Amino acid sequence: MAKEKYTVEKIVLPDLAPVAVGDSGVVMHRYMPRGEVPAPGVVVLPIQGGDYEISTMFAKYLARVGFQALRFERRDDWLDPEKEIVYLGELMKQYLADILRGIDWWLTEAEDGPAHLGLFGVSMGANMGTIIAAREPRLKGQVFIIGGGDIAGILATANDEEINEYRKNLSARLGIEESQLAPLFHEVIDPIDNLNEAAGVNEKTTLFVSSRFDAVVRYPYNSRLWEAMGRPKRIVLPCGHYSTVVFVPLIKLWTKRWFRKLLT
Repeated sequence: MAKEKYTVEKIVLPDLAPVAVGDSGVVMHRYMPRGEVPAPGVVVLPIQGGDYEISTMFAKYLARVGFQALRFERRDDWLDPEKEIVYLGELMKQYLADILRGIDWWLTEAEDGPAHLGLFGVSMGANMGTIIAAREPRLKGQVFIIGGGDIAGILATANDEEINEYRKNLSARLGIEESQLAPLFHEVIDPIDNLNEAAGVNEKTTLFVSSRFDAVVRYPYNSRLWEAMGRPKRIVLPCGHYSTVVFVPLIKLWTKRWFRKLLT
């Protein structure tokens, strides 16, 4: 078996004080290309659920083509109907704090840290990545895949097996109709929604890939985020949310070219 062109190291930054969600610390995986240190770096954010298949795939790809990658884990599952809705807001705040802390560690404390830094996120990783890109001035470029603005609206309207089950079970536990969940989502999430900060993202260094027939992050939500970011370069794919997988080879190529242009 051929030797991989990169190494992988798990890194955990212990919590500095009690946190509202989880007690795992900031869990990251650093992918280092062999023989190309120091290489430009890309932060890779996780999607909402699953076992990190998507973020791992892109982190490995980036390392194979010469970038360092720092892949983050989640503190907890986003969609737990047994938890109060306010927990979503606490989880979002902690997510943002963890990513920003991890970036600061990578750029200021890590051995062979990157001189130039980008950010990559798919779906929820793109949604939350918008806020990170607005807050972190050291980022030189970002690639967002099938994301959208108005996270509460996305959660209330997504046609997705896991989200549908979450809304069904949550409404049953609360004793209300599913249609009554939307105002509750908005009350908790709107104060920290990505649309609030999207104008702070540099549209000239942003690549935004959309799926025109997306039933999870519906196209109007995608367009709202695109507009709020100042209409960065956008590629619209003729597919749905999950069928975006057909275009992964092209997305990899576009991502490599985008980061090579901005980070090297």
